[in-house]
Amino acid sequence: MQNKTFLKSVIFLIIAGISTSTFAQTVDEIIAKHLTAMGGADKLSKLKSVKITGEMKVMNMEIPVITTIVQDRGFRSETTVQGQTIIQVIDKDKGWSVNPMAGQTKATPLPEEVVKSLSAETDLTGLYNYKEKGQTLTLDGEDDLAGAKIYKVTVNLKNGGKRTNYISKDTYYVLKVVAFMNVNGQDVQSTNNQSDFRQVDGITYPFTSEVETSAMPGASMAMTIKSLQVNPKIDETIFVMPKE
Repeated sequence: MQNKTFLKSVIFLIIAGISTSTFAQTVDEIIAKHLTAMGGADKLSKLKSVKITGEMKVMNMEIPVITTIVQDRGFRSETTVQGQTIIQVIDKDKGWSVNPMAGQTKATPLPEEVVKSLSAETDLTGLYNYKEKGQTLTLDGEDDLAGAKIYKVTVNLKNGGKRTNYISKDTYYVLKVVAFMNVNGQDVQSTNNQSDFRQVDGITYPFTSEVETSAMPGASMAMTIKSLQVNPKIDETIFVMPKE
């Protein structure tokens, strides 16, 4: 009897082991499938710049936004509100802004903490090469997002921020990102729901996103991409802070 019980236990452990090895996925296996869905490592390794023209809807206003990014070099956004253009720039480890809506008509340096919190915006390649970027990933289990089965993968960024990616088990697209960062001594959480995924030059992008942030409780911003250029030639002087 003891032998039979022992044999059953061994068979159960073998079956359990087979099931686990067959169905459980490591973080790197999930990321590998995600990168394939985004266009592949080869395409992402050659991604050097993008220029995005879009429209943001905030409080019944339609606001044009132009975003220009050069990989690991600079980020520039130009947002036009009521005929006035707000500019925000990250230039490597520095940053500056112009905000005529707040009476700031000349370029003004951004605080060091703000530059640090926005530094990840110069990375176009997301989860590609995350180890080389000094990031660590954790798999925080599985969940259901509006009927979609997802993996929750949290990224610890070099700037101290965290981003939890909700990766579809079906398409391996990132359907939602919850970001945590500290800005001016305050913890800020933002949620970005992404949809309408399309390929441009072999790389997949979400053309629609809806953002909510704890910095603006009750408000949401819906962003729609109108055009997206991959690897356009960028005059990098646009990231340099004007002297006057």
